[in-house]
Amino acid sequence: MEKQVIITVNSIMDDSSGESDKMSFVTEGILYKENDDYVISYKESEITGLDGTTTTLRVSRNSVSLTRHGNVDTTMFFEKGKTHLSDYNTKYGSVILGITAKHVDVNLSESGGDIKVDYILEYNRSYGGRNRLYVSVSERKN
Repeated sequence: MEKQVIITVNSIMDDSSGESDKMSFVTEGILYKENDDYVISYKESEITGLDGTTTTLRVSRNSVSLTRHGNVDTTMFFEKGKTHLSDYNTKYGSVILGITAKHVDVNLSESGGDIKVDYILEYNRSYGGRNRLYVSVSERKN
C-alpha cells in the first residue's frame, strides 16, 4: 500500500581538500513495500540543484540503492564494505562514480523510519570525498 510521507534529507559532504558542505531539505513523497524492500520516491527541487529529476530509494535490510531519472540519470548502490561503479549522466556529460559504503544503517517500516549511509565517493577513479546521508521518513498527517 502506497503512503504519502514527509521525507527529511540531511547530507554532509567532505571534499578532497577537507572542506565540508551541508545540505538539508524536507519534501513530500511516497513510501511503499515491494517484495521485501521499501521504496521511497520524491521529486527533486531547485534547492538540491536537481530540479526536473525524480529520486527513488530502494531499501533492503543491508543495502540501499538510489536511482535518479530526469535531468540527471544514475543508480548508486550502497552496500557496506563493497565498492560499486555507476554512470552519472547529466546534460553536460557523464562521469563514472565509485561508491564505497563504510556504513549502512536501515531502520525502516511501513510507517517510516531512518536510513543512514556513510560512503566514500570517487569520480573517474579519483577521490571525491566522504559523504554522509541521513534520510528520515514519516507518515504525512492530513
